[in-house]
Amino acid sequence: MMTRTLRIALVILSVVAGLQSFIALGHGSLAISSNLGLIPQPIRQGPLQTTYALGGYYWFQIGAIGDSSSYNVDGANITIRTVYDQVRNDAHSYWVGTLLSTGGFVQVGYLNGLSTTGQTYCCAWFFETFYTPNCDCPPIIGPEGSAGPIGSWHTYSMVHTGNGVWSFYMDGNLLGKSPPPGDKSYLGAGATSSGSQAPAGIAEVAQATDNKDIIGPAEFKDLEIRQAGPWHQMPTGISHCCYGYSSQTGLPNLYGVWEVEGHRDDFLAGSNIRQPASATTLWPTSVPSPTQLNFNFIDHSGNPFTPDWISLQDQGNGNVLYYTSYLSQNITQSSTFKINYAYWHGVNVVNNTLVSSSASSQTIQGNVFSIPVRVVGRFYSLPVGGATVLTFLPDSTNQTVRTDSEGNATLAQLPPGNYSLRVIVPYGVQSVFRTNVLGPANISIPVFSIAELLTVIMPPIAVAIAVVVVALRREQTRRAAMPITSPYPIVIPAAYCGACGKPLGPAEFFCMTCGTPRAGSPQPPPQQQLPGSSSAPPPPSQ
Repeated sequence: MMTRTLRIALVILSVVAGLQSFIALGHGSLAISSNLGLIPQPIRQGPLQTTYALGGYYWFQIGAIGDSSSYNVDGANITIRTVYDQVRNDAHSYWVGTLLSTGGFVQVGYLNGLSTTGQTYCCAWFFETFYTPNCDCPPIIGPEGSAGPIGSWHTYSMVHTGNGVWSFYMDGNLLGKSPPPGDKSYLGAGATSSGSQAPAGIAEVAQATDNKDIIGPAEFKDLEIRQAGPWHQMPTGISHCCYGYSSQTGLPNLYGVWEVEGHRDDFLAGSNIRQPASATTLWPTSVPSPTQLNFNFIDHSGNPFTPDWISLQDQGNGNVLYYTSYLSQNITQSSTFKINYAYWHGVNVVNNTLVSSSASSQTIQGNVFSIPVRVVGRFYSLPVGGATVLTFLPDSTNQTVRTDSEGNATLAQLPPGNYSLRVIVPYGVQSVFRTNVLGPANISIPVFSIAELLTVIMPPIAVAIAVVVVALRREQTRRAAMPITSPYPIVIPAAYCGACGKPLGPAEFFCMTCGTPRAGSPQPPPQQQLPGSSSAPPPPSQ
């Protein structure tokens, strides 16, 4: 009975534990998994050529390439700002590369792609070599995050280091080398320079099925080259468009490239950037009698923020100007402009705002806002202090805040978008709250805190304890009602001494007291003597 009762209690406690797990899963428990260690899909990037046999995919390219003044380079490097892309079944890359004198191709940069399990593989360095258009030369790709974090600047270099071998670097650190002589993918004897080819800085969508991908735009700057001598800035940058390795050409390339206003050898390439006419010179540029203008961006609360880049369209002639820094900007025309893009965490937060070049300073309010968040218990609406709230922004960066004693916290300067707020509660259940945020709003997030967990878990535990107590009491009552018995068995002697009446054991053949031999049959026990009677034993029977 006792064993069965304990089993019942254990079963009830197991059900309670399962209930707790069910609550955790059923209310949006979110595991933010890291993709470290994932194997990337070996999607090839580049090279800069459109004469290969057409394949089943598109390789869209856009960027800046040198002219004849940048031929015969034996080294090139470029600095690129890291951006996050929502890749599909393809890869997005940003790199510097060049065709070589022997027809080979080398490139180095970073990419966002997919792993072999279909998961996003973000912001990893890569380099790639081709020795013929049809060589089986997959890219070499670094770990996820090796080119991060988002918004950081990194310099990528490729340098001929002798005997046709090219070395690839990121921020001066060696990533790898092209195959040595004798290898099947060796670049070929004499591939010591680019010959009559110039290097280029390129944004690319590789192995895409259409032209709907959003890439960057990424900012490229300081494209330098080496021509058997010291490093120097590439003298001229010309727009390069439109298709890369084995690309179909049935869809137009919708991506653009343009020089950042007032900065030589600094350009944006990717989505939402104006596409120039064929072979447009991006630099050097002249800035005749510029007007200095400062832009100041503020959110709904009046706090400043700095978009990644902005574009202004001249309302008079339609010209577009691009900026990535907003103090002392050069405005070349005296006119009225419309800000048609101001990108903050990958979202355009200023649309069609008019500004005038006649004012030396402009303050523009963007659609950027702070969200007050209150974390409360699901049953009793009690504030939950010390809870951690984590959310990811559209460009994959994240923001983490902690609630105060009243359960309040503020997510600052968010652009419009769909957000998943992951809430970690002390001694409670991790939850996720999903919401579409279009403007300033107050958000209340119900969670299972310790109070709610006690409400859910304690009643079953109390029932289990009560069952055990009742069972124990019943067992005690049952035992109390049983007759009291001696713990030792009572041995009834087989016979008595016929002379003195002493009990005789089975092995006693004569009385050990009086020496009388054992009788042939059992004798009744001697009668207890009354007071005053004789103590002499009765005479033996004749």
